Amino acid sequence: MAKQIECKSAGINCPFMLRTESDDELVSFAQQHVKKMHKKDMSKQDVLKMAKTV
Repeated sequence: MAKQIECKSAGINCPFMLRTESDDELVSFAQQHVKKMHKKDMSKQDVLKMAKTV
């Protein structure tokens, strides 16, 4: 089952959206995006809490 994460879901005005079958890939790409674009760190647990099953 695929999972999806979006910055908009966190109330951030950013078009980033990622959908993947792999939790590890979701966490890795989401953490890279948040660090590079929003200058913040995000834990694996926080990424997975924000993710929606689609």
